[in-house]
Amino acid sequence: MPTAAPITRPYESLSSLLERKRMIDGAWVICLTVVLGAVTIPWFLHALDINLVHVAFWVFAYVVAHLGFSAATDRLGTSAAVAMALRAMLLCGVAFLTFFWHLVGGLQNPMFLAVFTLPVIMSGVLMTGAQTLVTALGSVLLVTMVAVSESPDLRWYVAQMTVPWIASIAAAGGSLLPPVRAVPGFESSPTYEFTLLVLFAAVQLTVAFLSRPLAVLLVRVNGRLEVSGKLLTEVQGLFHAVLRAEPDPAVIIYADSGQIVQASDSFFTRMLVRPSEMAGRGLFDVVQFEQAERVRAALSTQSGDLPFCVYRVHEETRIANVYFYRTEHHGVNYIYIGLQEVTELYYLHSAFDALEDPLMVVASDARLQYANRPARAIFGDLYFGMEIASVPKLQALFERLGDTDESQDDSSRIIDGQPYDVQRLVAHLPGEATACTVVWLHCVAKERALFEQAVRDPLTGAYNRRYFDDALARHVASSRAGRQLACAYCDLDYFKSINDQWGHAAGDAAIVAFARTVTGQLRAVDVFARLGGDEFAILFVNCDLDVAEAALTRIRTTLQTEGWSFDGQTRPLSFSSGLAVCRPGDDVEHLLQRTDKAVYAAKAAGKGRTATES
Repeated sequence: MPTAAPITRPYESLSSLLERKRMIDGAWVICLTVVLGAVTIPWFLHALDINLVHVAFWVFAYVVAHLGFSAATDRLGTSAAVAMALRAMLLCGVAFLTFFWHLVGGLQNPMFLAVFTLPVIMSGVLMTGAQTLVTALGSVLLVTMVAVSESPDLRWYVAQMTVPWIASIAAAGGSLLPPVRAVPGFESSPTYEFTLLVLFAAVQLTVAFLSRPLAVLLVRVNGRLEVSGKLLTEVQGLFHAVLRAEPDPAVIIYADSGQIVQASDSFFTRMLVRPSEMAGRGLFDVVQFEQAERVRAALSTQSGDLPFCVYRVHEETRIANVYFYRTEHHGVNYIYIGLQEVTELYYLHSAFDALEDPLMVVASDARLQYANRPARAIFGDLYFGMEIASVPKLQALFERLGDTDESQDDSSRIIDGQPYDVQRLVAHLPGEATACTVVWLHCVAKERALFEQAVRDPLTGAYNRRYFDDALARHVASSRAGRQLACAYCDLDYFKSINDQWGHAAGDAAIVAFARTVTGQLRAVDVFARLGGDEFAILFVNCDLDVAEAALTRIRTTLQTEGWSFDGQTRPLSFSSGLAVCRPGDDVEHLLQRTDKAVYAAKAAGKGRTATES
């Protein structure tokens, strides 16, 4: 008869044998509990006519005895003693199962014989050597003895044998173990009983032979599972170590419930929680998102990112770019979520967007690095990395900036009809090998409007005395460098008579007509100012005495021809003027004194003329 190869176990120490004994103890208790329950059900349904209290008593007595013997076995000091105790306990268990079978009907309860396969399987899986075959043969022998003791027909067959001691044992068994009538009216034939015993022996031996290779296979599979488990544990440990070392806050949650599975150390630090506080908590319990529904809706997709998500940590508001993706492991769906902290960047970005002035950062390769909201409002859709040549308006601005002297800090440009002061700053930014250019555009339309309002006469639009004094000082200083300058004072003739005869409205009309005529005859570089009442001054920039005098003559001729209109009538208008040129060594005071002297000379000579003071 072939036997299975013995199982080679790497550990046959006393501790391993005791561990196997504890497993067998637990299996026996569970087995007897299940068997008692299986007997109780048909008894309750009146399918078995047995004394259930008597049966339960013997089960309880055996369990107590088994546990007592097991406790005593735990104190054994050698592996051989423990192995012998294990074999004895298995055989005692088989003997009790045989007695239990007799109590619940014996041959009248053939289904109970299936229970005897359990100790055979336990022997094959947990024991070594020939214990499995011994357990199977022992169960066959004990069951056969009980069957012979219960059945008179089987005892008759045994009595016919020529072995006297077998007949004596059968006769003694018949007197000690009378049959239990568990199923009323049940009758069996000798053929049925003999066939049942043969089938039981065949099943027990088959299970014995199959359990040994099965045990070998289980040991190998268990070894491979242990190796795989160690590798998996190592990989999981590495994964957890990498996750916990993630510099940005990161967390893994269950996709269905949102409960947190694992998180990085930076997540615990940023959210001000301890790992012990995370048990059973969900993502939204720990991270208080301001727009939680928006985040929930995004997490229902496969992957993506949410820029500038606002959340709170206690009373502090923070902002992060949230990126996530789903993954599956062993049929369970997870979501990996990372939070890139951008609180400072967000506020800086918001501050730049809140500026009224366009701000841009351009790399040395003419690619845009940053543009705030006002810049996008002027130049269109701007984004990181785009070439400025793709936006004609922006390209034109930088081309004109390139034509400007590098020593200048700012320059004036007209963009969309508005004047801008353009300032440039060349700086080395982090991450850039070469210098970047920071361009700041400041709209000066309001400043210019306020400036014009401050330096203009509200009636005529000519410059006022304050601006004239500043301009005179600048141009006198320029004349010392060799540039020519002529200054003229102009007074309207008979202006008091106009006010007295037609009123101040007529006087205003005469002044406006005079200012309009003068402005039409001057160059853009000349300065025309109203000093007060009917007194005006003109600075002829880079101009000699003859050219300035010719200009005054043209103005006088035009006024005599066109005159001024009031109340539907046109009247002639004349003025007296004094003209002086700025001589080397002159200052503002001396130039004005000579100019004033000249205008008084013109008035003294009869008005309506120009007097010069060279």
